[in-house]
Amino acid sequence: MPKYYNEQKIINKLTPYSILLNERRVNFISLYYKAVNFKIDYSKFARYKHIWSKGDNLFRLSNRFYNTKDQWWVIALYNQKPTDHHFTYGEEIFIPVSPDDFINEVLKYVY
Repeated sequence: MPKYYNEQKIINKLTPYSILLNERRVNFISLYYKAVNFKIDYSKFARYKHIWSKGDNLFRLSNRFYNTKDQWWVIALYNQKPTDHHFTYGEEIFIPVSPDDFINEVLKYVY
């Protein structure tokens, strides 16, 4: 069994998994995740301002600002909101001008 340093443990015994658990003859599954605390100075990154409005979603904003929908998660992480549903109409959000610079900064805290 590997050792998990600085990681949180979750016991999963939720009803949707009961069939899987019964088939494996176990009562629960232990899951581990790494809790990451970001201490990033967001103001040091050049960024666009955008007002969240009807029809916006992270894929569209990523495509508009980065010419690819694949960087949607950078916008979400920069604003510390994991999905479209965490944004509200009229809210001012920020989009890093250089997603690579932001990603490299985040990776300092993850690895």
